[in-house]
Amino acid sequence: MLKDLKILNGNLELKYNEYTYEYTVTVDSNVNSLEFDYTLDDDCYIDIKDNILDDKENIVTLDVYNLDESITYTFYVYKESEEEVNGIDNYMKSLEVANTNHIELYKVQILSVSIFLTLIIIFSILFHRKKVSK
Repeated sequence: MLKDLKILNGNLELKYNEYTYEYTVTVDSNVNSLEFDYTLDDDCYIDIKDNILDDKENIVTLDVYNLDESITYTFYVYKESEEEVNGIDNYMKSLEVANTNHIELYKVQILSVSIFLTLIIIFSILFHRKKVSK
């Protein structure tokens, strides 16, 4: 019946499969209806229902039928929100690093080894004192 299906103005979560009847689609906030590209078997017809998208969540159905049978595909359509993007952008701006100075890798390695050796010396002194006092 329906050989191939693509959404031209949205992101179809799963690739079309003739045995999958429910799909999730994400579209930009300015998209008002889904644009389908499809291929039908001969003598088949298609009827698209509820293809006017409101804000946030929408359900669009696609009925494919011939004289003998019909199949309904359901698309759960989610619009991306501009508010969420703005919130993320503002959050990321607050995370920008003001100072671009960096420490060379060899200095970090020398500092790490020095701290490690200092800790070993401190623990060995403490452990040695405990042995002597017994």
